[in-house]
Amino acid sequence: MHRLFAAGIAFGCLCAQPLAQLARDASEEPQFQPPEVVSVSDVTPPFSSMACGTIVMDVRVSEKGEVTDIEVRRAISSLTEGAVRSVRAWTFEPARFNGRAVVSRITVAITFNPASEQGATPSLPPIIHQDDQSRIQSSFQPAEVTFATLPRYPPNAEQITATVALEAIVNKAGKARSTKVLRDVPPFTAIAIHAVDDWRFIPATLNGRPLESEVVLAFFFRQPASGPLGPTFNICIPAELTCN
Repeated sequence: MHRLFAAGIAFGCLCAQPLAQLARDASEEPQFQPPEVVSVSDVTPPFSSMACGTIVMDVRVSEKGEVTDIEVRRAISSLTEGAVRSVRAWTFEPARFNGRAVVSRITVAITFNPASEQGATPSLPPIIHQDDQSRIQSSFQPAEVTFATLPRYPPNAEQITATVALEAIVNKAGKARSTKVLRDVPPFTAIAIHAVDDWRFIPATLNGRPLESEVVLAFFFRQPASGPLGPTFNICIPAELTCN
């Protein structure tokens, strides 16, 4: 009888051990930290272009924090090349998976002000759909910009052009929860931060589950044109994404 009792206890312990291991494995979820921007250089579009709007890029960041590839998700023909060239010079803190640096992606959006006091809001350019297997197969999908507003050029600004850069934390609901200033150019910075309050995103996902992530938002301001009658308020035409 005692032998049967002891055997029963031993068998119970053997059965309980895998269950305990499974419980520990379930509680130890993988920890993923998306990449973050470290340094941002100036954005210099061609001054021959008066196009306006927001270019959105999916930037691939290596485990060393270097930009290795850029997939343009929303394009403006006369401005995209300059925007991509600018972002290639930026540096990032790589993503980390359980503390180890890994290759990942981050959303970068560059908005070109329409040189307008009135802050027109054109539609976003259409998403460029590409047969990108890395996007389909990757477990981490960065946030997607779905709505963007253009900041107004500040009155009485002393300089002609300025580039402001912000890092926004997009929450699981697709809203910018907070912003950190990466490139500060008063008084343009405050206006850019205010514009981001109205932006909308599809949140980033990890294995299909939404999570908070960082996006980089740069804003290029150009001084409004002025003539004999004072400043000209240029309004963007959404269909053409150019200013008249």
